[in-house]
Amino acid sequence: MCGTASGRGPGGAANTAAPARPPSRRRGGRDRGDTLVEAILITPIMFFIVLVVIQFALWYHARQIVTAAAQEATRVARVATATPDQVAQAGQDRAYAFVETLGGGTVADPSVQVDRTATTVTVQVEASTLTIVPGLDLRATARSVSPVERFEPDS
Repeated sequence: MCGTASGRGPGGAANTAAPARPPSRRRGGRDRGDTLVEAILITPIMFFIVLVVIQFALWYHARQIVTAAAQEATRVARVATATPDQVAQAGQDRAYAFVETLGGGTVADPSVQVDRTATTVTVQVEASTLTIVPGLDLRATARSVSPVERFEPDS
């Protein structure tokens, strides 16, 4: 505060200036509502990103289930105690049961193909995943190859 203790300004003149007002809390008219518009534009984009992340997590989970089902079917189908057709059918049944047990609502419409030759077993399992993002249909595929168990006598 300039002036003297008597309230007079320099040179003895009375201080007639109005006291300073605090700055106004209102912003200019051009900036009003910007935050609301930004929130309206950003929120759907953020929700979409979250849904895409969840969709890929579901696909990864389905891929793990399908891979485990293919490996389990291979393990069953490589046994040498029955005919190749019976063992291939047993492997296929085991893969379907495995996907049904672990897949729940995550894995749908599984397709299992078992090919057994005299030396190898090949199992391919394919299934669709649960879709939460419209238009994004992902399929999980796994393939497992293993030798057939067989007895070979010592020479």
